[in-house]
Amino acid sequence: MSRPGGDSIGSFRFTARGHALLTANGVGAGRWSSLGPGSFLFRITEPVVDDRGACAGWVDVEQHASQQGRSFTSRGTSRVYDAAGRLARTVPVEIHATRVES
Repeated sequence: MSRPGGDSIGSFRFTARGHALLTANGVGAGRWSSLGPGSFLFRITEPVVDDRGACAGWVDVEQHASQQGRSFTSRGTSRVYDAAGRLARTVPVEIHATRVES
């Protein structure tokens, strides 16, 4: 995943029933839906936890994806909220993913 401030590695899982899961320094969950052949949208919410394990906020990830074969590329915006629910910042994010067998 590429965003201002650096890249990171994560893992996605999309179920046939429309659930989406992201693991990257934690776990986020949400939904995905088809936008037509080779195109889909997903939204995932990731909790942000501080050093003591308390909720420090959350990240709302929204991505529009294009799939070709075993790979997809997506672009979108992540909205970062503080623990009080105030929008702290928005971050453009681009994702390049390749399917691996489990």
